[in-house]
Amino acid sequence: MQKRMFNNWVKMKNGEQTILIIDDQASIRFLLGSFLKNKYRVIGFEDGFSAMQWLVNANFPDLILLDLDVPRLSGRDFLAQIKKSGYFQDIPVIIISGDHSPETIDFCNRMGVAAYLTKPFNPVNLNEIVKDIFDATPQEPEIKKDPIKLLTKLTTRRLRK
Repeated sequence: MQKRMFNNWVKMKNGEQTILIIDDQASIRFLLGSFLKNKYRVIGFEDGFSAMQWLVNANFPDLILLDLDVPRLSGRDFLAQIKKSGYFQDIPVIIISGDHSPETIDFCNRMGVAAYLTKPFNPVNLNEIVKDIFDATPQEPEIKKDPIKLLTKLTTRRLRK
């Protein structure tokens, strides 16, 4: 029954914000999804590469919850790529990580993350942070209003390379 949430999964909540969860631990994805799915549309991936593929296929979440230690495309590389993308850089990112070294905190600050939570985390605190971020987020960007425009720009960019 819960297995469907351990890989890539979506809980549709019509008209609500979308949260992208990237964590290689199925139990963390399940916990986050269970906690957030009643208020938000939630999709989860176990690695940065799969999440990036989802993004470049004209998907645009309102918030990203990201573990830095994920396979295929690390959380650090994923974060750096979206921040320099020209398309996804304004999506708020919450880091959820077991690494709270000064170097990691500095990297996250330089990348402009919205929040940093260390594992284990309190889901109640996470809910408050998510609510605060959504309350503070301005109107949706133009690119989200027109996903075809995003797809066209991404395709054009690929063809030029």
